[in-house]
Amino acid sequence: MDTKDLQSLVRRSHDVHFANTELRERLRDLAQQVSELSHHRDRAHLVDQAGDAAWSLLQLLNEQGLSLDSVVEHTIKKLDQRSQGRRIALVGTSANPITNAHLTIGLEILALTDVDEVWYLLPGQHPWGKKLMPAEHRLEMVRRAVAKYPKLKVCDFEIAHGETIYPKAQETAFILRDFLLPAFANHRFAWVMGSDVAQSFHEWGGAQWMVDNLDIYVIHRLGYDFDKASSILAEDRHKYFKDNVVTSNISSSLVRERGRTYEREKLVALVPEVVWDYLVEHKLLDPDVLR
Repeated sequence: MDTKDLQSLVRRSHDVHFANTELRERLRDLAQQVSELSHHRDRAHLVDQAGDAAWSLLQLLNEQGLSLDSVVEHTIKKLDQRSQGRRIALVGTSANPITNAHLTIGLEILALTDVDEVWYLLPGQHPWGKKLMPAEHRLEMVRRAVAKYPKLKVCDFEIAHGETIYPKAQETAFILRDFLLPAFANHRFAWVMGSDVAQSFHEWGGAQWMVDNLDIYVIHRLGYDFDKASSILAEDRHKYFKDNVVTSNISSSLVRERGRTYEREKLVALVPEVVWDYLVEHKLLDPDVLR
């Protein structure tokens, strides 16, 4: 007898022997039956108690329009994924400083995908020589900005291991391939970028390696459409979130430009309050801070 036939048999049995009962009551009965399994006295008693629990579970699935095959397959898939480690989406950003747009991207990735966490991967130095605020300040601002979001994290791996990494690798793909992924071998990683960056992603050193080894998530940025179908990200497993997505055109450079005079009203919509406080405390919007 296959599982479909078994569920049909349970349905007919229920119709014959029981009236309709509320789902909550059915769950209470099932919980009691499962609990009694741990107190079985012998094989015959185990068969009796297990039969009651299995019958109730199958009827629950019937009432909810679910099949035993589908729910078991779901559990197997979930366990297989758990054995492979957490699924992490990496947002590569200099966070110079972190803005509300960075937070929005992370929160939208959590809302739109099945990742367990989003990590903001901060560089110790910019791969193309762009001037940055000191790494310890950029790192601390991200820590404070994400503190109230348990699934948003800051990753200081590249900063902490820069002396080892940078003499051997500058491009993001090779830093991921040769250093970060081996260090977190039990995790599965995806890469996140805005549609502005995605337009030139194919020009990155190691871009094809990233396409082959990571899922890529592109978040739409205002004013930057991305032709995914004609790009190296055309595969279905790579996603472009354009419709029904919260997006922003706030940039770190806009924050630095507006913030030169340290007028709060100019930045209140651009950065989290804790970041504004930190910028002021350490005078990080002064022009000579970048190096």
